[in-house]
Amino acid sequence: MLQFKLLCRFHQNMKTNRDNKKCGFTLIELLLSLAISSIIVVTLYSILKFTITACKIGDMEDEILLNGKYAIEYIKKEIQTADAIIAIDKFEGLRDEYEKNIGFVILHYFPKDNLKYNYSTYYHKDNGIYRIGTNVDSELYPKVSSFTKGGHNKVADYVVSIDGTGIDFEANIIELCFTLQESRGRSTIFKTKSIIRCPAIY
Repeated sequence: MLQFKLLCRFHQNMKTNRDNKKCGFTLIELLLSLAISSIIVVTLYSILKFTITACKIGDMEDEILLNGKYAIEYIKKEIQTADAIIAIDKFEGLRDEYEKNIGFVILHYFPKDNLKYNYSTYYHKDNGIYRIGTNVDSELYPKVSSFTKGGHNKVADYVVSIDGTGIDFEANIIELCFTLQESRGRSTIFKTKSIIRCPAIY
């Protein structure tokens, strides 16, 4: 009788162990779950990376648009308020010092100031457009040294070319043409024409 009871208890223990084993994971199940998890993680990472790259490209395009529009509008405003537009060759050494220039100098006249004559022009260097200017009290056109001392202000970044920018003194038209480009992106061209409404000296 005792032997029968022991045999029954052993049989129950074996059955319980078998049931407990059914509740666990096999090696194949673990490997499958790891593989599926890896696929999901890689997919999510790829989507995140693509989204970040797209945002960076969008931000860079916005930056280029802002730079191009700002440069065009800034120079146009200075041209429209000018008292005279003068050929750059009238200023000794200026074209030689700044080879990639816009081809003309803008004059503003302030009769109440001590330094009545304000001259400014723009040139292209190191992927940027720079403004240089000088203030003088004489009617004589200043030399290049006066502009160099006057300081340089950066107007726009990402500028790879200003080809096409120039002035037609006979037609009294100024054309501004700037090509902007980020190191890996496509180039964007900004163009505008302005009529000279002040005296043009050449």
